[in-house]
Parts: sequence; structure tokens; C-alpha cells
Amino acid sequence: MSDMAAGVAPEFALRLAEMAVTSEALVSAESLNDILHRLAARAHEVTRADYAAISIFDEEGHVTRFVYTGIDEALARRLGNPPVGRGLLGELRRHDRPLRLDNLKRHPRFTGWPEGHPDMEAFLGVPIRAGGETIGSLYMTRVAGREPFTERDELAAAVLALQAAATVASALARERTGRVAILEERERIAHDLHDGIIQSLYAIGLEFDTLTRRDDLPDDARELLREEVERINSIIQDIREYISMLEAGSPPSAPDLSRDLAFVLRQLVPPGIDTVLNVTAAALQELNNREAEDVLYIAREAVSNAVRHGSPTKIGVDLRQTDSELTLTVQDNGVGFDPAKAPTGLGTITMRTRAARLGAKLTILGIPGMGTTVHLSIPRRSYERGEGE
Repeated sequence: MSDMAAGVAPEFALRLAEMAVTSEALVSAESLNDILHRLAARAHEVTRADYAAISIFDEEGHVTRFVYTGIDEALARRLGNPPVGRGLLGELRRHDRPLRLDNLKRHPRFTGWPEGHPDMEAFLGVPIRAGGETIGSLYMTRVAGREPFTERDELAAAVLALQAAATVASALARERTGRVAILEERERIAHDLHDGIIQSLYAIGLEFDTLTRRDDLPDDARELLREEVERINSIIQDIREYISMLEAGSPPSAPDLSRDLAFVLRQLVPPGIDTVLNVTAAALQELNNREAEDVLYIAREAVSNAVRHGSPTKIGVDLRQTDSELTLTVQDNGVGFDPAKAPTGLGTITMRTRAARLGAKLTILGIPGMGTTVHLSIPRRSYERGEGE
């Protein structure tokens, strides 16, 4: 065997072994979020990087998912929102080959980073391509003072990107198909509610209202019927508001809570009410699409209730992650309510149903004259990495 062949054989065996480990990690992944976490962990391992990440691009080149490894959660919370695809990270959207840099800070597209960000230097970016397009990218970096990435590192990352392409593309297709199906089902439910249940309730309300005009009806029965008519009208209003919620869904693309929560505040909160939104990057890593949908609905219903019933001057929405849970808090400084006297509407019932589906605890605290706080806490699940994969 020649010296070249002797050198190639171990390298080939190493790549096969790495591919086998990656395949084993991906085959048991249950969702796109899980796939991205495992790929980021594998990129970290096969290139011996200090930090690694994977992004997904939409059709316009914006980063819709950004999953990282190497940065602890406390630092991630301080850094704030994840990248959106500007600068060097977005540069790979236009590449079909890896980009290897000894010092990323010297690249013309480098735009800096937030205060407290790790001082990264060596950079390796590899596009993930499917169907002739770049659908995502792998990013690996090393801290200042470590050696640059080598051709071997680049090859390892390129092989990983090839394996990732088919898995990620398939997961994206399933996700989009499911998203369209959900929107179609929403339209059907909204139509059935409007043309079926609301019309039936309206007819019952008319019958009760007609009965109240009978001369031979006792006064106590007349008063009871009037109360029931008011209750029916209240239920109809609740259903109409629920239909509005269904019809106000985001477009058939992957949910993005930092984007969609901001949209909810713009859509529901009128001028004159101040809003504050805080979403940490770490929190966005935790949820799959269905869970993000449920969190978004609960936030939307809480904001809607604050606007309609609370007369607030300020509404705050906070989504963050702790060591043990992911929390959503919607708080206003309005009139509050007395829990003993407040009726339970359809929106509140639906919020509790969605919280139960998340395995979460939902707390609604109203204090007369001091506002209302809606707090959702979701126990965190752990993503196995390293030795666990």
C-alpha cells in the first residue's frame, strides 16, 4: 500500500465513523427543533470548536431558527435576541461552499457583537444545501488564541452538512405541511362556529326574548329569561372573539415567538397603551412548533383580555428561561378583577386547555385596582448531548 493510500484509509474510516454517529443521533430525533440541537452538538464535536450553531433560512434569506451550543444559558439571557442573518452569518446564505477564516473580525461583513459576547476568532461556516438552495448553515468558532480550523475540520463539517441537508429539508417540509393543515382546520372551525353554533345560540336568544314579552309570564320567570338572554349574548361575543383569534393566525411559516409576540402587541394594543416585550434567546431554543403555537395563543388571549377588560396604560410580555422552566408572563397595570366574582369565559377555558397540553401551570392573578398577571410555567425538557447521544 502506498504512503498516500495508508494516509487516506484512516481518514476515510474516521469520516465513516463520524457519519455513523450522526446518523444514529438523527434517526431518533422527533422534531425539527430536536434535529437542530443534535446537529449543533455534532458540529461542536467533529470540528473541536468552542462554539457551534445551526441556522435555518426562509425564502427571503432571514434566519428563522438559530440553535447554538457552547454558550451557557445565563450568558444567552444577557445577550438577548438571537441573530437574524445580517453580517457574516447572513453571508453564508449566498455561498455554496464552506467559508473558513483565521480571524472572523477581519472579514468585511463582520458587524461586531453585543457587550459580553465571547471573543471569537477562528470561524468555519458551511452552508446546508437542498434542491439547489441554501436552506441553512453550520457555524463553528474558536476563542481568540486557539489555532484556526484546518482542512480536516472543514471536511468534517462539510460531510455533516451533507447529512444534515436531507434530514432538515424533510423536517421543514413536514412542518410546513402540518402548518398549512392547521390553518385550514382553523378556517373550518371558524366557519362552523359562525354558521352553526352562533346562529343556533342567536335563535335560542330570540325565542327567550320573545317569551319575556308574554303578559302571562311571572315576573321572576321574566327576569330569569332576561338574564339567560344576556348570558347567551355574552357567549356569542366570546365565540366571535375566539373566531377572530383563529383568523388572526400567522402565515404558513414556522412560528417565531420574538416576531409573533411583537405582532400580537401591534395588532391588539391600541395607541395610548405602552407595551414592553422581552424575549430571551435561550427561551426560543426550547419549543417545537406546536408548543410555540400554544404559547402564542395564551399570550394573545391574555393581551386581548387586558385591552378589553383592564383599561391599562401599560402591558408587558416576558418570555424567558430558567434552569428548570420556561416562563411566559403577561402583566398589565389596569383595574384588575375580583377572582371570586369574575366569570370564566371561553378564552380562559381555552388558555387552560392549551396549558394542560403543554404540561404547564397557568396562573391568573387579578388584584382590584392593581392590574392582572397571567403567568405560564412550562417544565424544561433536556436535550441529550455529548456522551448521551
